[in-house]
Amino acid sequence: MVDLDSIYRIALENAAAVKTYRKRFLYEEIKKKLAVKGKIPALLISGLRGVGKTTLLLQIFDGQNEAHYFSADSILVRTSTLYAVVEQLYRSGYKTIFIDEIHSYPRWVEELKNIYDNFDVQIIASGSSVASIRKGSLLLGRRALDMVLPPLTFGEFLYLREGYQYQAKLPDVFNQKSTFHWLAEHPSVEKYYREYLATGGFPLRIEETGVIFKLTRRMIYEDALAEFNLTKNKVDLADKILAFLSISTLGEFSYTSFSSFSGYAKSSVYEAVHMLKELGIIDIIEEETPKSKAKGTIKLLFSHPNLRLAFASQLLQEAGVGALREEYFIFHLRYLGLPVFVPKHGKKNPDYEVYINNKRMLFEIGGKSKGSQQLEGKEGIILNDLQLQVLGFVQKTDQK
Repeated sequence: MVDLDSIYRIALENAAAVKTYRKRFLYEEIKKKLAVKGKIPALLISGLRGVGKTTLLLQIFDGQNEAHYFSADSILVRTSTLYAVVEQLYRSGYKTIFIDEIHSYPRWVEELKNIYDNFDVQIIASGSSVASIRKGSLLLGRRALDMVLPPLTFGEFLYLREGYQYQAKLPDVFNQKSTFHWLAEHPSVEKYYREYLATGGFPLRIEETGVIFKLTRRMIYEDALAEFNLTKNKVDLADKILAFLSISTLGEFSYTSFSSFSGYAKSSVYEAVHMLKELGIIDIIEEETPKSKAKGTIKLLFSHPNLRLAFASQLLQEAGVGALREEYFIFHLRYLGLPVFVPKHGKKNPDYEVYINNKRMLFEIGGKSKGSQQLEGKEGIILNDLQLQVLGFVQKTDQK
């Protein structure tokens, strides 16, 4: 039998420590799901290390009746099984159970399936291994719903940091005059832009990028080795790809070229790149209709600009401003759920093509040096830093 009182006391102390923190935007979405009558799937919250999953779980737990919270990696829990702990809580009258770091328990998928089938309890769980939670959600099927907690958008960062809750719409981004008007009405935004690019995606008390670097390395050397059938040699290759990417100018990525440059087999490079994508560390932008996965044009980017800067800083190098801008742009488009692709070959290609309200739009991302020649006479938009800043405040419901 697990000492439930001791675990509950620890949970209350931890919840009290984060009670005054402002809440992530996902908080309200989860609360709405918990308010639904009847049995709903287990909610599995995944995301990169350091984005605030534990804090979010504790904040939701703090406002629930008949609820209990524990971490699956606690020594108090590891003396038993996940199933036995939840059964004990259920028999004690708890109706909502929060489980942090569930991915650290080896048989979590199998036991969560049995918990869902056998007990009338609501499970909300989090895990730092994006790949593990995603795979577990697929295996659990109707029994679970995967909810991703991404890094902070620029708008959410400013809300958590200063309490400003600003909103913009896409026309505020695409029309420069509208951009000027929006920024004039929200004058505090510009001064936080550089800070956001450096560390603002992670709601930690971070003063240096080294913390983000260490968290990401843990994902590679702990989560990857646990979730993928890879040798340490291939995991080392993934680390080398990130180092290479962090100080490279953004452009087309060639598996063949990197294979020749690094001395690793092309198949190993391909495997390592896609492992990094599964972990949520990088993003792959492809052509809309490539001839084949091997031959199509792709761009490799960090999933958030903070990651590029973190790795470049460890190499004592400057991260390219152009690359940071593009990763900021792509991150916020992914947040909005907009399809984005690499344009097909041309003499002077724009950076990206995006579908907004079923309309194809071309985008060039950059500073003063970028001009209309990249658009090849096609309808498109050149976004500068001011417009990118406003993009960070567009919400999923404000895209028109």
